[in-house]
Amino acid sequence: MNRQTFTNSLIVIGVMVLLFAINLLFYVKPEPDEESPVYADRSTYSGRPYGTLGAYLLLQESGLRVSRWEQDYRALADAQDVRVLIFVEPRDKPNRQQVRALLQWIAKGGTFILFERHWSLELGRHQLKPSLPLPVGETGSVFGKVPVQRLVPWQPGSLFQGVTWLGCSEYATTVSLGPMPKLSLDDDFFGDGISPAGLVPLAGVNDAPAVVDVRYGAGCVIFVGDPFIIANQGIAEGDNARFVVNLARMFTGQTGGRIVFDDYHHGYRTTNGGLLGFLGYFRGTPIPWMVWHVAALSLLVAYTLGRRFGRPLRLPVKPRTNALEFVAAMARIQRVAESRDLAIENLYRRFHRRLCRYTGLPTTTPLGDLCAAAAERSGRPASEWRAVTERCQSIIGGAPTTDAELLRLAQRLRDLEGLLPA
Repeated sequence: MNRQTFTNSLIVIGVMVLLFAINLLFYVKPEPDEESPVYADRSTYSGRPYGTLGAYLLLQESGLRVSRWEQDYRALADAQDVRVLIFVEPRDKPNRQQVRALLQWIAKGGTFILFERHWSLELGRHQLKPSLPLPVGETGSVFGKVPVQRLVPWQPGSLFQGVTWLGCSEYATTVSLGPMPKLSLDDDFFGDGISPAGLVPLAGVNDAPAVVDVRYGAGCVIFVGDPFIIANQGIAEGDNARFVVNLARMFTGQTGGRIVFDDYHHGYRTTNGGLLGFLGYFRGTPIPWMVWHVAALSLLVAYTLGRRFGRPLRLPVKPRTNALEFVAAMARIQRVAESRDLAIENLYRRFHRRLCRYTGLPTTTPLGDLCAAAAERSGRPASEWRAVTERCQSIIGGAPTTDAELLRLAQRLRDLEGLLPA
């Protein structure tokens, strides 16, 4: 790694650390949105007035098997122990595919309890829907904080055991069952050919039903025209708490099935692990913003390193000959030119440099002193060192020689050079 690359890496790391610090220091958890009867979080995670955490805990403390449903309705087919699904006016409504899966589940024996004032449930060629506002009847409130209307039970039975009246808000609606206003070509598949068995009013004001029961296949739909009855601020009014517990117990029966609250359409959705599940763990923290910053910086670094900012460089030219071919060519030239002195000079200069390193003496040391030092250290006679070196220097100086002598000198230089360290 060169100095420039190292400097760039330090800059990138510094910028990333700075971004992390800014996110951690200046991140402020957003305040929850202002809620109203029309726009509110009615999930079981909400302990605010319009939430349903109170009802969830009430059923749990009553010994019932209650949990949160955070999957698509199409997963109901695999949940064999779910008997009751409670739907409390979510902001996101089910789409057609989800409603079809819901109806198939109801037709096989499931119970769908919905507290809703705006959304209509399509049952084949019929529509179960909230209609007109509930007429003003007898009013009263246990706590006196909000105006509460009284719903009177109309049907005897276990559903209204211990229930004298139900408290609903001023926004409650009546519930009706009627034909679809306009049928499209694919509506036949929507209900799988099943028609509701008729509407049974359960409670209301005067002649206006606000709680109804509709049988559908082997299951049923309980439609309550006001989520106030199950909300945190309303469950303590009248006999709302007893009514909610009776609803759950009546339809779980002796089977002890599971009761689930639909939190999926309130925005709480499971991801079955994996990457989305891991990222969901950091929901509501600055970590997702950090991930986006890192991704942006990574793209910037990749763009910077992958783009040429200077003129193109020539590709290195690979030599067409190897070292052995070069040596053979030089030897051939020296032989033809009879440059024996040049050949021995190439060998002797390298030998002389290594001999000086071996003895620790400079290259300007007299030859006699250099050979004496080499003999003392190697244990070979000084005359042997002196004879070879002096003859090589004389040939380099211009003394005549033959090819045979040149070969012998080269062999003796190689032998002595083998005594020297590499």
